[in-house]
Amino acid sequence: MIEFIQQAEALGLDEIWLGDEGPARDPLSVLAAAATRTRSIRLGVGITNPYVRHPAITAVSMMTVHELSGGRAVLGLGVGGNLALGPLGITPVHPLATVRTALRTIRAVVRGERNDGYSPPATAMTAPDLPLFIGSRGPLINRLASRAADGAFVAGLPVSQLAEVVGWARSVRDISIALYVNAAFDAEDVERARPQMVWALVNSSEATLALTGQPRAAFQAATDALQAGDLEPARRLMTDDMLQHVLVWGAPTQIGAHLARLVRDLRPASIGISLLQSDIPRALETAAITFAALRSELKSDPG
Repeated sequence: MIEFIQQAEALGLDEIWLGDEGPARDPLSVLAAAATRTRSIRLGVGITNPYVRHPAITAVSMMTVHELSGGRAVLGLGVGGNLALGPLGITPVHPLATVRTALRTIRAVVRGERNDGYSPPATAMTAPDLPLFIGSRGPLINRLASRAADGAFVAGLPVSQLAEVVGWARSVRDISIALYVNAAFDAEDVERARPQMVWALVNSSEATLALTGQPRAAFQAATDALQAGDLEPARRLMTDDMLQHVLVWGAPTQIGAHLARLVRDLRPASIGISLLQSDIPRALETAAITFAALRSELKSDPG
């Protein structure tokens, strides 16, 4: 993992976000290690949740990454979905209130302040400039982000929902948006991603579901099968017509042009692609070509 992050930096990529989903490599440990072996790339966790760790521990871990990296860490917080909580047998209770309380606790920790969930010791480290982002699909938590966070991490969503979610995240204050889309560069990438893309639709809005022509129960049944190790229901459900709602695919120049349209329309502080490929070094190289195409597209814009 560290070598991949170093490669991303060497290719000129600006940031990398690691997910925090179930019993996999711990992203906070990986980011801490990467902090000591990189120089410029921003290091984000996108996203962790307040159920598997106490928010104060999450804050201290990311403050450590921030210190080791010379101020390059970004902490992304959200509810956590089935991939993150399901394997651990955790059901998110009172998600809005829990995320709000966690955000307050994290703010207190990074500032060295006292609140209901945290009493700082005399020797407490602080990192008041650590950016705090919130990642969510829904209106309430995105509006919380707009009121109380530094930014919103918008990723893994149907393309038709992006503008709506960004609007919620900017409903109170014009906060920073980190916007990430699912992208595939060839037929092999598409087929590998096909069953996993059902996750992007199972909790999507009613308007997006109406575009697919399928009931929510169909996506829920497919994700249940996925969690049990059976990919076929999701593979059958995610036809090419269905994929177009949640996956951008084509040559790097085509995807770069698509990203440029999103930059023009939504004005994110950063934009990226979720890597779905098994060959990560190749995926990073292709991503770098894609972002070069994006920059070329934007150069022609007036001003």
